[in-house]
Amino acid sequence: MYSSVLVPTDGSARSLAAARRGIDIASTYGAELHALSVIDASDLGLWTTADIPVERVQASLRDAAESAVDEIASLASDEDVSCRTAVRIGVPHREILDAIDEDDIDLVVMATHGRTGLEHAILGSTTERVVRLSRVPVMTVRE
Repeated sequence: MYSSVLVPTDGSARSLAAARRGIDIASTYGAELHALSVIDASDLGLWTTADIPVERVQASLRDAAESAVDEIASLASDEDVSCRTAVRIGVPHREILDAIDEDDIDLVVMATHGRTGLEHAILGSTTERVVRLSRVPVMTVRE
């Protein structure tokens, strides 16, 4: 039923809970897991060289993203699930949707962050956008 499962992560506990669900599904179906972390391009513009050198901020964000996908790969390895990792820079929901097409993903398993009210209206929801725009099923997981 599923041959490739995408698990987007931001390194949070919620994302890790979703990753565990994705690993379980991949194990059940003998699917390959894809762990993806997207560095939000808008985060790169928050700092100026007067604050902190841009290269240092970029390296810090990349290190955090790589740690997030490496943690999922380690959990997948413990369950004998094949896992590919990727880090991208861009608009998170767009990068996730691009990964779905590029990696021929059958299922996306991702966390919800539970934002409501004004915070949700202002920030929007990456998960909500992926659910609305994805051509494949998206399983949402609450921590």
